[in-house]
Amino acid sequence: MKQVKLISPTGKSVRLMDHFGSGLFNAPRGKEKHNGIDFVCEPGQVIVSPVDGIVIRQAFPYSDKDFTGVLLGNDSLSLKMFYFIPDKKVLGSRVKQGDRLGIAQDISKRYSSKDRQMIPHIHLQIETIDPMVLML
Repeated sequence: MKQVKLISPTGKSVRLMDHFGSGLFNAPRGKEKHNGIDFVCEPGQVIVSPVDGIVIRQAFPYSDKDFTGVLLGNDSLSLKMFYFIPDKKVLGSRVKQGDRLGIAQDISKRYSSKDRQMIPHIHLQIETIDPMVLML
């Protein structure tokens, strides 16, 4: 079994701090903790696959379905990515790390106001992982 290395789906860094907190894993969210990593993006930019895998299905972070993403998996892990519109052709297909998945949405439209701004980002959340990929 080989180790799995993820790349940024935006080519940019993690959202470190804005009026809504940090985009780091386990960052405080009131009584909850952030269960993913948020990568800064520009709305409309191309989003790429952080790993080799299969785009299993479209996924929705909210019941109103205004924002979307995908469930992506391989033999070692499965992950959800949110706040981008997946290209129709990738749904159900095999992708390589760095392949185009879709176009970034602007999550700041949901969470920002005149007094508080959220930096647009792509949320990446590991759902399952084979612990063997963490072994050296």
